[in-house]
Amino acid sequence: MNQQMYRAAATQHNLEVLASRGLLIWGPDSGSQACGDIGPGRMLDPLTIVDMAVAHFLAPVNDLKHLNIMITAGPTREPLDPVRYISNHSSGKMGFAIAAAAARRGANVTLVSGPVSLPTPPFVNRVDVMTALEMEAAVNASVQQQNIF
Repeated sequence: MNQQMYRAAATQHNLEVLASRGLLIWGPDSGSQACGDIGPGRMLDPLTIVDMAVAHFLAPVNDLKHLNIMITAGPTREPLDPVRYISNHSSGKMGFAIAAAAARRGANVTLVSGPVSLPTPPFVNRVDVMTALEMEAAVNASVQQQNIF
């Protein structure tokens, strides 16, 4: 679907009818589309759909409620000059998965992330950094308020 199809009166009417019958509607996402348009109508990211389904169908466990948790994830890049840098192959996937799990269990999660293309998990506060010094500064800025780091 693209933004024109999503915004069409018939589509909006049908979505309203489904919602009035109690159906849960997730999406759409918004952004650039295959046709070149920008706006609502994109499918939600599959990992976002999984997170939403897990949150919807599993009984909420709030055993981490009232805890502040900070997680670091992803690589850092140390510039050698304006063009080159040294980095590592960290994908950040493990840190993002831990952040998502903690947030689902009620924690107030801060995720300090190096440059990755992963979507931010729902209910997670993400701080993007590039270098190790930026990561250290981001951690030091709020580590005193964390229960778990």
